[in-house]
Amino acid sequence: MRELDSRGGEALAVADAVERALRPGEEAFVHLARTARRRLTVDPAGGGRQLRVGQGRFEGYVRLARDGREAYLNAPAPTPATTGRLLEAGRALLPLGTARTPVAEPAPHRGGWRNREGRVELEAVAADPAPLLARIAEGAGPGHTVRELTVSEVLSEQVYADSTGPRGESVCRGAEVRAVVTADDGTTTAALSHYAADLERVDAYALGRELALTAAALRPPLRTYGGDGIGFLPSAAAQLLRALAATVLFHPITEPRPLCTAVVDDGRAVDGHGARAFDCEGTATGAMELVTADGVQHSVASRLNVVAGTAGRTARRATGHAAWEARRYQPQPTATNVRLAPGGDAPDPWSGEHCLVTEVRSLGVEEFRSGGQLAFRLLAVRAVDGVPAGACAPLVVEGEAADFLAALTGVGDTVSYHPGPFSVGGAPLSMDLSRLTARNEV
Repeated sequence: MRELDSRGGEALAVADAVERALRPGEEAFVHLARTARRRLTVDPAGGGRQLRVGQGRFEGYVRLARDGREAYLNAPAPTPATTGRLLEAGRALLPLGTARTPVAEPAPHRGGWRNREGRVELEAVAADPAPLLARIAEGAGPGHTVRELTVSEVLSEQVYADSTGPRGESVCRGAEVRAVVTADDGTTTAALSHYAADLERVDAYALGRELALTAAALRPPLRTYGGDGIGFLPSAAAQLLRALAATVLFHPITEPRPLCTAVVDDGRAVDGHGARAFDCEGTATGAMELVTADGVQHSVASRLNVVAGTAGRTARRATGHAAWEARRYQPQPTATNVRLAPGGDAPDPWSGEHCLVTEVRSLGVEEFRSGGQLAFRLLAVRAVDGVPAGACAPLVVEGEAADFLAALTGVGDTVSYHPGPFSVGGAPLSMDLSRLTARNEV
């Protein structure tokens, strides 16, 4: 089978060409990244299998500096041959470049880093996908059929090179299992994926369970839910957490309140989607609490931009949260791999009777920029020992990010990370709806 190989040497060759083209008094910083994917698609009915490999391409930016000014140059698919023209364009921009004093820069990450050793082995699944299919089908239970299975190896790698000396290379490999399940009566279909550093760390049985409940929630509702306590499946919890984390990066929490959990951002999470040793400015990543169990939000910063925390707390140095924004021609502070720390009365959605949220949908007013107000439509299903027992009428919930975090009463262990503008971890959650504005959708 075709394999995914690291191509960091290609990116470093571009950095070498940049440094050779510099003039006296000039300095340059180069950051390039790519994502490659090896995707095996299985047809459970016919037994057919197809392998596709997308190598991706390196893209990023060059920061050119001279005489106290610097210019950021977008570099999509650069090659050693194109670096000269890129630098010439940058020299014309330098008089207009920024002269702002940057946030203090900590010592950069140096050298290589990997989240795991070796490759993700797809050969066993390609030779015999039956065991994996059977495990997903077992989790989904009677009345459901696995219609499609895709198993992927994902390779994310990045390099940086500073003409003053430091260099770094970061490689992350992981496995993603995506399945499509259809109810045997043909009424509903659900598709979900789980991701981890290796196939053995993906719980296919739990994926099947989530798929069955997600499909059941799409049926016509049999009841409205009138209670206060509600649970979230891990995939739905990830959807909620992504919205909450994105919101607090625009609207920091102003009034802390005690939480049963903490919002953790860990750039080097082993199972994180696109885990990395450094951000796009070369600053080392690590684990930090974006929001503590006391409800206090910590600040994150790139070299030039800061997201202030609670009560105006401001980072005095870059925190390893910079991501290149080509449309803004500057790195911007963002999150990396966000999860909720286990705490409170950790829920067990597979035991007892629960109303479980299977999907969190924005109402189109997910974030009012004037105040960070959130509004969601929750699809839910009644479950008994993890088995679907009828869809519930959708719920509409509203509040600020801090309200949603304070409404959580229990958080379990992270089951899977999910890709996006930043990676988010999904864990089973329990929530007290009485702490939010909630109503049944009519």
